[in-house]
Amino acid sequence: MRLALLSHHPTLQLLALVIITISAYAETVSILPQRVDFGVVSVNLRIQSTITISNESEDVVKIKLSVGDPFSIATHTLTLQKATEQTVPVEFSVNAPGVYRSEIAVEVDKLFGADALVIPIEATAARPKLLLEPAAIDFNTLPVGKSAKRSLLIRNTGPVPLDIDSLHLSDRLGPFAIQFPSQLSFAPGTSGEVTIEFAPTRNGRTMESLTIASQELDPSEVEVTLEGEGLAAIAAISPLTEVGIEYGPLEVGKKLTATASILNYGRTDLEISEISLSGESFTLIREKLNTLEPDGRQDLKVVFNPTFPGPSKGTLTFNTNDPNRRHVSLPLQGKGVISPPEIIILTDDSIDLGSVALGKSSHYPLLIWNRGGSAFTAAVNVKENRDEFDIDAKSYLVQPGQSANIDLSFSPQTVGEREGILQIETEKGISSLHLFGTGRYLKLSPTAKDFGRIPVGEASNVIVDLDNIGNADFTITKVQSTSNDFAIYTQVAKEGEFTLPANSLRSMPINVIFTPSVRGMRNGTLRIEGFWEEGIETFEVLLNGTGIAAEIELHPSGPIDFGYVVIGETESRTLIATNTGDTPLRVAANALTREASIDPSGFSLQPGESTKFQVHFSPQTLGERFGQILLVSNDVHDKALPIKLKGHGALQTIDLAQLTSVTSSRNSQTRNLMVAWTGTPNVVIDGTRIDLGFEIPDSLRIALVGRQMEVEWVALDEAYGPIGGPNQLVVNIYDDDQRSVPVDALNLRMEENGLKRIRLKITTYSYPGAAPQTISQVFEVGGWKWEFEAKPLVSFLTIRPGRNYTDSDGNIIEGKTERLIGLPGIAFAGWHNPDNPSVSGLHLTATGNVLEALSTDNAIAVSLGLAVSAYKDRLLFGFGWDIYDSRPKPKRKGTEDYIITFKYSGLF
Repeated sequence: MRLALLSHHPTLQLLALVIITISAYAETVSILPQRVDFGVVSVNLRIQSTITISNESEDVVKIKLSVGDPFSIATHTLTLQKATEQTVPVEFSVNAPGVYRSEIAVEVDKLFGADALVIPIEATAARPKLLLEPAAIDFNTLPVGKSAKRSLLIRNTGPVPLDIDSLHLSDRLGPFAIQFPSQLSFAPGTSGEVTIEFAPTRNGRTMESLTIASQELDPSEVEVTLEGEGLAAIAAISPLTEVGIEYGPLEVGKKLTATASILNYGRTDLEISEISLSGESFTLIREKLNTLEPDGRQDLKVVFNPTFPGPSKGTLTFNTNDPNRRHVSLPLQGKGVISPPEIIILTDDSIDLGSVALGKSSHYPLLIWNRGGSAFTAAVNVKENRDEFDIDAKSYLVQPGQSANIDLSFSPQTVGEREGILQIETEKGISSLHLFGTGRYLKLSPTAKDFGRIPVGEASNVIVDLDNIGNADFTITKVQSTSNDFAIYTQVAKEGEFTLPANSLRSMPINVIFTPSVRGMRNGTLRIEGFWEEGIETFEVLLNGTGIAAEIELHPSGPIDFGYVVIGETESRTLIATNTGDTPLRVAANALTREASIDPSGFSLQPGESTKFQVHFSPQTLGERFGQILLVSNDVHDKALPIKLKGHGALQTIDLAQLTSVTSSRNSQTRNLMVAWTGTPNVVIDGTRIDLGFEIPDSLRIALVGRQMEVEWVALDEAYGPIGGPNQLVVNIYDDDQRSVPVDALNLRMEENGLKRIRLKITTYSYPGAAPQTISQVFEVGGWKWEFEAKPLVSFLTIRPGRNYTDSDGNIIEGKTERLIGLPGIAFAGWHNPDNPSVSGLHLTATGNVLEALSTDNAIAVSLGLAVSAYKDRLLFGFGWDIYDSRPKPKRKGTEDYIITFKYSGLF
């Protein structure tokens, strides 16, 4: 039994000291804690807690302690000296779950009897609860040699810790294995995983149990069922490995093939690997090794080829994944024997090689067979008439059980019966064979026929007499021409026959008509098909003829592209015509469209002669135009030869500056602007509207109708650089337009505080892709103008000349010239050019001496005058005369009534 020390429960521990005062000789005893609670405790676990008893009196105290089951106390009597304390252990242990309560009785002796104190004590005994997920594990099916893993979750769902004493399998040597978790102690609510691996080693289903044991459980052991089915391949070998393959006696040099079969009776694929063969007389026919499915079969073919007499042994080995037949060895045995050669000639004593035409050959395969067990070389020789009878070799090596093919040929050189003798030397001696053959000869005449030069379209009729100059009759079954230029008429019908006897005893007339369809050499074949003693034969008679005709050739030959041609004008091209034929050429030209013409309209050319002629193109409208001229001639191929023309109707180059009119409008007055269309800007008055139009005189209407006028303008800065992107308009000139076409959407209003400078650009094209025709001009606001203005001024120097005067006493007082700075003023009217860099205008101004008014008794002087401005109205020099002067009288008398002022307006 394990012993554990339980700390005081934090929720049940009393933090206040219970002081029990026993009034006997002033004795005082205190106990801590007032209540003891062990909490939840595992069954069969001995657990301990403590109480502390303190003597706070000045006397010795005797105490008796007792407690009820299942609790126990270590000490039943205590003697405490004054001002001392003692800790008393209290223990709890049960073997059944439940809630247990009792009391600790504390009895303190005193002079007159005893005082008793009761301390409640409580504990709850419980067992851990084991939860397994899943309760059973089924691995289903798995091939032998493979493995699979599953996880088993162990969870403690009870209120007390769980200690696993052991985990073990019912069959430790079975296909199941377990991997333990890192720890086997589980606090309440915790879990761990056990990994279970299934690796079957045999075919069939296996069932085991995993036992989890803990003395804290009830029952103390829990079992988990483990199931799985192993799928194994089962290899069956035929013949049995205990028997092997027996080949028996076999002639040395011969081959015998035997088969070893592998069958799969299992439930999974059977894998065959590492196949090998031992024994030098045995050979494995290599085939692709298949993975055998259940009920599948694989055949291994082994060839026995003894190279020496006597017994031979070998072994065929391979590996499988059958757990019971990992390695298979199949014994092989055979015996090589040797017997003497025996040559057999497989033919009669006489050989007839048949009837053969001269110049041809016939062949006869003569077989000799070695029925014995040893190789033999047979010598073969033609003794007579070697020129006509021949063999391919002089000797033949014949292996045991094999045959040799002697190629005997007959090539007659003379007509008639031919003879010869063939000798074959075998192990039995020399055998003679008589050779016979007949020479035949077949030949037809003529072999070619020339028809000469015939004009194209005309016909030449020739009779060809066909003769058989050979020594064998020939039966003609079919006569045909291979060319449409040669037509034939013959006595042989489509279904009939004609026998042409040997030695030209009779001819066959064939009527051949040559009608050339084209100019030049024409070839054809008169094909004669038939048969004679040698079989079917085909003869050919070559037919030749030359077609002659006139033929026209043009250079250039393709379509004539005139490009862009101004409407109303004519563009010409020169062509060369050549007669490349054999007869005179006559040509007549016809223009099929009104925009095309040819000069001359007809001509004649002798063979090989050339001439030049011109074709003309005159477009009548804008855009792409096509024309065609037809050359009609006696050319058999191109009786009507077209000449195709193409081009684009284009507009005449025009002077945009002469056709473009520019008008300006201001204050209801409109006038024509004289624009030079150069880099010098056109200056207009502020508020002027610029309008644009195009004039269409009758003399240029053809060149203008259909054009597009691209109008573009862009605002400029003071350096005449563009501000932003251009604005564009397109004006189309139509046939129904009047003499003047305005650009209505232009609407350019020039303003000093708005659109002050622009560049106006006009572009047009005579035809797509042509060089642009462009004019441009800069317009800007400026020039001399009369206007009322309110322009603030400030003088940086004002001079009021001094003058001498006589006072009331007759004394001459010397005047003082005043020089003032910063006098304010205003220009209220003027005629000026604000952009002129030199003298820019004449202004009416007013100037007030307000600075003096601020420093004196409200004295002020106001003068009106004229000022000349320079540098774009910024600097002004002027004269002014006083119209009001409230200064003190001495000042008025000591200065002139006019002022000279230098002013500046750039600050405003």
